[in-house]
Amino acid sequence: MGENLLAQNLFSLKGKVALVTGGGTGLGKSISKAFVKNGAKVYIASRKQKNLEKAAAELNSLGGPGKCIPITADITIKEECEKIANKISEKENGKLDILINNSGTSWPTPLKEVPEKVWDKVYRLNVISVYYMTIACLPLLEKASNAPENPSKVIIMGSIAGIIEGDFRSLDKMKMNRTTMVYNTSKAAAHSLARNLAVYLTPCGVNVNVIAPGIIPSRMNLSVLDRKLAMEEIPQGRLGNEEDISGAALYLASRAGAWVTGTTIRIDGGTLLYGKDVGREYAIANKSKL
Repeated sequence: MGENLLAQNLFSLKGKVALVTGGGTGLGKSISKAFVKNGAKVYIASRKQKNLEKAAAELNSLGGPGKCIPITADITIKEECEKIANKISEKENGKLDILINNSGTSWPTPLKEVPEKVWDKVYRLNVISVYYMTIACLPLLEKASNAPENPSKVIIMGSIAGIIEGDFRSLDKMKMNRTTMVYNTSKAAAHSLARNLAVYLTPCGVNVNVIAPGIIPSRMNLSVLDRKLAMEEIPQGRLGNEEDISGAALYLASRAGAWVTGTTIRIDGGTLLYGKDVGREYAIANKSKL
């Protein structure tokens, strides 16, 4: 009795099939690794075959219990999203339990000098491809769903940059006075897209949620990240890591998060806490470790 409440059952992905876009590097690779370690068969997709094959080899060397399979495709093209869905459908009897829309890009520019191609490229990958990938996979997600007890899951990788206005001081290491406004607004759009998709897909047995990470070192930000300044902006006093992002993904993807949909979960160490400077001053005054 009560075995359903054990962590290994609540958070297990044993027997589940997942697709992680951008799963060959960065946060997508971290999530894919966690899914493989918790029993899922994970398809990772992106344009760069070399990155995918390297990541798949590394994840498969972990010894399971899941496994990783690479699919090379350009998800900024609608037809390519459909090809990915069709490949998985052929191999998995038309079913997909979990879709992680993780692929994303940023292109900092001076405020008054944002080329049209920057808007086009960032929105095409961060927003439009999320829609087409989700719709392409929808028949597979619906078939795999065990709603209402345990629906299929769509998780969209957002960002706390899509919640606040302006830029983080710690992400302009070169002091070039560039803004990530295009990225920020694209993530706000992705958050809105998730909520709107949740309205229509939740009754179909597919949950849709957003993970909004704070500052976690990755290939996207390493060249511009001032770690010391970043940690000063985070009440917990440290940057995020793969355990932080993977824990959130496991929660939303597993039975543990089955009654969560249309929600944005911030994983940011308290970065967006209102009055965080007041809290820091209080901690210092009281000789707290913080």
